Amino acid sequence: MIFLFIFSFSFLFSQQELVDGVVATVGNKNILFSEVLSETRMLAEQKGLSPQDSPFLFQQLFDTILKDKIYLKIVLIEAEKDSLFSVTYDEINTSLNERIDVFTNQVGSKENLEKAFGMSIGDIKNSYWETVREELLIEKFKYSLLGNVAVSKKEVFSFYEEFKDSIPSFSDKASFSLVQKKISASKKSEDNIKKRLVSLKDSLDSNLLSFSDAATLYSQDPSVSLNKGIMETSRGDLVPEYEKTAYSLSLNEIGGPIKTPFGYHLIKLIEKRGEKIKSQHILLMLKPSKQDSLLSASFIDSLKIKTNNDPGLFDSLAVSLKNNNNFSGSYDKIETLNFPAVVQKFLKNGNSYSFSPVLYDNGSFYYIYKYSYVESEKRTPENDWVFLENLSINKKRSDFFEEWVQNKIETTYVKINNSF
Repeated sequence: MIFLFIFSFSFLFSQQELVDGVVATVGNKNILFSEVLSETRMLAEQKGLSPQDSPFLFQQLFDTILKDKIYLKIVLIEAEKDSLFSVTYDEINTSLNERIDVFTNQVGSKENLEKAFGMSIGDIKNSYWETVREELLIEKFKYSLLGNVAVSKKEVFSFYEEFKDSIPSFSDKASFSLVQKKISASKKSEDNIKKRLVSLKDSLDSNLLSFSDAATLYSQDPSVSLNKGIMETSRGDLVPEYEKTAYSLSLNEIGGPIKTPFGYHLIKLIEKRGEKIKSQHILLMLKPSKQDSLLSASFIDSLKIKTNNDPGLFDSLAVSLKNNNNFSGSYDKIETLNFPAVVQKFLKNGNSYSFSPVLYDNGSFYYIYKYSYVESEKRTPENDWVFLENLSINKKRSDFFEEWVQNKIETTYVKINNSF
């Protein structure tokens, strides 16, 4: 293989960064050292890999990412030669908007995103326009190159024989019915929170306490110690319930209590400029009381009594209690990996055809009737043909792509800058 690059990473053990530069040139296209290093660091962090503790492994990761980037530049050069492949303005714009939406959700608001990038949304799109165009063009070309790759039945069996020891096994599976009862705040608990905020609002309106001091003392927003509850946002950044009140306030007016998915808020409007506002809030979360916990436990106890020695009735109740926010339901030979740990433990260790004790984990009670449990087994052509066929196709595509790139490299200018 031609891609065996050795770089000096002594800079990793220093506080100073090396000056950025071109680490590789492919045809008329450059790959910057900073691009490769940034991706290497992100991937190393995901893998829990420290460049200081494992410099050789970090080096290997860097070389792998550089190799991938060189391969993609070769694909891009070939794609740009072919007039059949193009990317429209709308395709680029749609892709950029989707990515910006994802990043905005991760950082909390468009304003936070602009702060993180140090530029406006418009400038972010302009900066990454060409990058996204190239990515979409590469994607189209690779699909045309690899989309028709298929495997025969014989090839799937050959793949299985060669890689069967490294093919992931099935997860554990079980048949059971389950009722989950989340401990939620009762109306009484909710009313008590609202009363506390009404009383606090009276003190604020009477100037007995400053809003900043009250936020520091009472707000349960995790960021209050950093910002005293102050947020600068644009319309659409925050949940609708909060914005409806915030945008309706006069300057320095206090509104609330209002309820959002996070709890109850008092809101003060500090500044308003068109669609942008600076507001300050005090949050009291809807936390269940001890009495609420006892009520949830009592619900499970009554269910135990009602369904004693009647799994069929329990199945029906479990199904009737199922919704998008809980694990309640009746399941047949389902993988247990995504269920809470306490549920997984009973399904693995509890007796078949038996009820569990009342179980508790992370704010919920669980009650289970277990039918059966099957521990993980190896995948074979007989029990998971589709999975093995897909693995086989991916391997064939990878081999085909590797061979195609190696052929193109022979006629493409590729230079590695070893000064890094």
